Amino acid sequence: MAEAADHARDFPGIGPLPDRPVRIILAPTRAKYDSLTRGRLPLWSEGAAFPDAGTIVLLTVRPSDRPTVPLRHELAHLALRWHVARYVPLWFDEGYAAVAAREWDRLDALRLNWQLARGVRMDLDDVDRALRGARGDAETGYALATTAVLLLERWGGDRGLEPLLANLRAAESFDAALRATYHVTEGDFELRWQRDVGSRYGWLSWLAALGFFWLAIGALLVALIGLRRRRDQRKRAALDEADGSQLLDEHEIKE
Repeated sequence: MAEAADHARDFPGIGPLPDRPVRIILAPTRAKYDSLTRGRLPLWSEGAAFPDAGTIVLLTVRPSDRPTVPLRHELAHLALRWHVARYVPLWFDEGYAAVAAREWDRLDALRLNWQLARGVRMDLDDVDRALRGARGDAETGYALATTAVLLLERWGGDRGLEPLLANLRAAESFDAALRATYHVTEGDFELRWQRDVGSRYGWLSWLAALGFFWLAIGALLVALIGLRRRRDQRKRAALDEADGSQLLDEHEIKE
């Protein structure tokens, strides 16, 4: 894990981590993790970053097939804070870390989200509240935060998040950084982001996600119906043949 942290590169808009010491603590039990984080994190939390202390705490009670993904997520929190030297909105902080760790599976939480499918819109304050909520709400919150950061990254074109992060260091607020970078207010961005999420994960996307399932079910039903029809045709042919033979026998008897 220490070696993976040493070689961490390509944080979006930042590049490699600054040459600063990082302490990584692996907590083998939930009790140890809670004691190290002072019990301030929800029960679903399995990683925490403390940029001021340059410390990361990871819960390792369960084996993982991708142990470096949560590490990179927490390292991204350090990279972001050290780069911009200020607090950013929670949705941006968590969305940035998810993008940096390439946690694209988080977006699966939106593909069959019934609320989004029927047009219910969450604002960025709702996302912040979801990130602090129960596990199910937090999964949706992380996914939405990821989509918001991805939208900002797309707006940056070839430079991605680099212009925004550069402006964040000097701007007096996140809203001011958005104005300087994209010429939109935070409210304007929120509306555009909501429309983007609606177009990507609205009812058409929901139906498309279900479409493959129903297409597979439909194909199976068609195949079963076809098999039954062929079986019935064979039975009818056998019955017709038997009836023909019986009529022939009766005719021969009469003769």
